[in-house]
Amino acid sequence: MRRITLFTILALIVLAGCKNEPKKAAPAKKPATAVVEEQKPDTTVVEEEPVVEEEPVVEAQPMVPDKYFLISGSFLEYSNAEKMQRNLANQGMNSQIIEREQGPNSDFYKVSYMGFNDWKEALSALENERSTPGKEGVWLLVRK
Repeated sequence: MRRITLFTILALIVLAGCKNEPKKAAPAKKPATAVVEEQKPDTTVVEEEPVVEEEPVVEAQPMVPDKYFLISGSFLEYSNAEKMQRNLANQGMNSQIIEREQGPNSDFYKVSYMGFNDWKEALSALENERSTPGKEGVWLLVRK
């Protein structure tokens, strides 16, 4: 009801002001714009079908756990292994602590910083690491 009254008043003002003067397009548009702004938005819900983008098919290769590890240190105390592991991780290496439940040297916590699935790749990396100054003591652990 308020809208109709407002629209009627605006129309009368526009018509009264335009009686003696030629019609101008600009003043006629302003009241129409005001009325459009006051209208309620259309509440009609239009359901759109979701756009499905096809992803490229990538064959999943099974995750094979590493079998060969370059070991930078071996410790009786777990806290010492943790310190070295944090130090290697801070240097950006994927370091982990390896424990053996049984067998020789099962009392030691080994700290690795590189892991490999391929024997030749592991040996090549071992040779490269041992030739680096300060890493002469690096050794290879084979997990069975």
